[in-house]
Amino acid sequence: MQRMRTRYGLILFKSVYRRDARVNRRLFLAHAIALLTSPAVNAATNPNAFWEAPRHLHLRRQVKPGVWEEAGGVYFANGKVNEPVYEQLCRILRDVNTGKAVRMSVDLLDILAGIEGWFLAHGIAIQMNVLSGFREVKTNEDAGGKKDSAHLRGGACDFYIPGISVYYLQKVALYLEGGGVGIYPDHKQNFLHVDDGRIRVWKG
Repeated sequence: MQRMRTRYGLILFKSVYRRDARVNRRLFLAHAIALLTSPAVNAATNPNAFWEAPRHLHLRRQVKPGVWEEAGGVYFANGKVNEPVYEQLCRILRDVNTGKAVRMSVDLLDILAGIEGWFLAHGIAIQMNVLSGFREVKTNEDAGGKKDSAHLRGGACDFYIPGISVYYLQKVALYLEGGGVGIYPDHKQNFLHVDDGRIRVWKG
């Protein structure tokens, strides 16, 4: 491998590494959420139990002043994406400035579902309000996003939960170890950014 000095070779190696790292994160998330959401599930002996069960997510978004949209349900079951609900979630996570929607990262939806599952496991009803999902280039630039932002490929979401401290949300997201976690406590909505990239944390 050390003699693979070509650009293609280096990208290939990096891709394999990212895939393996993602598998490890998903196993960790499976352990954490299975333990939280179902006492009957023995995550220690079956770490994939959470991923084998139907995955549910509910999102809400203000698409323009006074106009809200909602979508939710089981987006993944029986080893495959449930297209009707998945497409509704992708629509909620669209670039509202241009109206363009893309197929969002299922890993991202899993992270959001994990956060939702944390609160449900503790008997807390929440409303996950989306501020930003997929962004086209101009929208990303206007938002001050990085040129390689995960938002550009449908791999990131900015959201807040009314009544829940953004600092607490950060702790839950970091515990799940799903990917990148950015906290924005000075924004008027005090929101959290999560993405399906490498594990990292920052304050914006």
